[in-house]
Amino acid sequence: MTIRSPLSQATEVQDGWIFFGLLALMVWAPLPLASNRYWAAGLLLLMAVVLLVGTIWVWRRSGQSAWHRLLRYRWPLGLLSAMVALAWLQTAPLPAAWVAALSPNAAAAQAAAAWMTLSLDIYQSRYMASLSYVYLSAFGIALLTVRSAERLDRLAQVLVWSGVMQAALAAVLLSLKAEYRIFYVNISHHDAIGSFVNRNHLAGYLCMTLSVGIGLMLARLGNAPVRYANWKVRVAASIEFILSPKMRLRMLLIVMVIGLVLTRSRMGNGAFFAAMLIVGAVAMALARKNAPQTMILIASLVVIDVFVVGTWVGVEKVVDRIQGTEIMTSDNGLQESLEARSEAARTALAIIRDYPLVGTGGGSFYNTFLSYRTPQYGYAYVDHTHNDFVEIAADFGLFGLGILGLLVASTLWTVVKVMKRRKSSLPWGMAFGVAMSIVALAVHSLVDFNLQIPANALTITVILAMGWIALELPSPARQKRK
Repeated sequence: MTIRSPLSQATEVQDGWIFFGLLALMVWAPLPLASNRYWAAGLLLLMAVVLLVGTIWVWRRSGQSAWHRLLRYRWPLGLLSAMVALAWLQTAPLPAAWVAALSPNAAAAQAAAAWMTLSLDIYQSRYMASLSYVYLSAFGIALLTVRSAERLDRLAQVLVWSGVMQAALAAVLLSLKAEYRIFYVNISHHDAIGSFVNRNHLAGYLCMTLSVGIGLMLARLGNAPVRYANWKVRVAASIEFILSPKMRLRMLLIVMVIGLVLTRSRMGNGAFFAAMLIVGAVAMALARKNAPQTMILIASLVVIDVFVVGTWVGVEKVVDRIQGTEIMTSDNGLQESLEARSEAARTALAIIRDYPLVGTGGGSFYNTFLSYRTPQYGYAYVDHTHNDFVEIAADFGLFGLGILGLLVASTLWTVVKVMKRRKSSLPWGMAFGVAMSIVALAVHSLVDFNLQIPANALTITVILAMGWIALELPSPARQKRK
């Protein structure tokens, strides 16, 4: 009688359609205005529910296997689950004494009653709590279904192709100066926005997909030094590379870089190249065997993409926007300088001081900020802080910011360990891509609110899961023995 281990039984679960559903979810999320409208978020929620119910059904007879696999990721799952629990706790009716203990100002802001909520905007907080369920579902499904190198590679490829599609869509619609109306929303493509509403959020999305693409490219290059017998072999190898799938992937990266430059996003472009240089330096220090390939790829991205492609599509316009500090007027309204954009974040620090522990409720920033805004804002519409760190702390308190900080920090530490210890090219490359995504989005989040956009928040959540998967991914030798 053969006794199979729970982990070996997991490989026999027929969850292929769940995995392809996850891929479809990742491609779909950016398409309907980055899912940043109620109807689009509702569709996202529906898809997540279907996938989660399907996952439970497929794994119904392999519950022990699912438990053992998810137990390996208990720390990231626990942290993300705690964040979701906090989001729902803010919407739950609680005894007035509890609310007064957790958030005295929230209790004082509500009429005297036996039951109160921690949120000052219950409807927006329910909306954000529903989105948090989508993120947790996608995170768990990725951890459960991406069990092989083939699936991890496929997930990375789909993210790259989605980024390419967004970059191409942005370029085409920008060239046409397209204008149309979707569900009462006026869309004008005088900037490169793809299927997003804001060019900065497209830039944030492209930073993530580009990072994954660079990691995939490094995985394709391998981690063994290549030596050529003579110049003829070197020329033959170069021609073979030009005709190989590696070159096709390299061209896809160039398309995404063009899209990123076309957004004219100052911090989006700056965050991408800063992350590439920072993570590249760390990676070369940790894994010397990969240093030549990493250095060559990063150098080619900087030289070819910036000085050649960038000159063609107008990288100097991005530089001009970075150097300019005045408030510029365009057909779409005001484009704030970095100094003006950070003013709301500085003002919002008062909200954190008044609601330090659990915040004012997910999604409540707009209504809460009305009580804190100063006369200098006039009639300006301020719906976000343009600083994810401050807005998360205002909405979810320092407790919520700490939970997310631990999740990101633990993931970053995990991928650094992968780059230091793993010898397989795919885990190493994916770890590089995840680290670069984290650094790029962290830098960009200093002056923008990518994490408030469902498509971007969902994408970075799944990318974080890819970092943990890379750590536990079986080596090719182990897979052959199985």
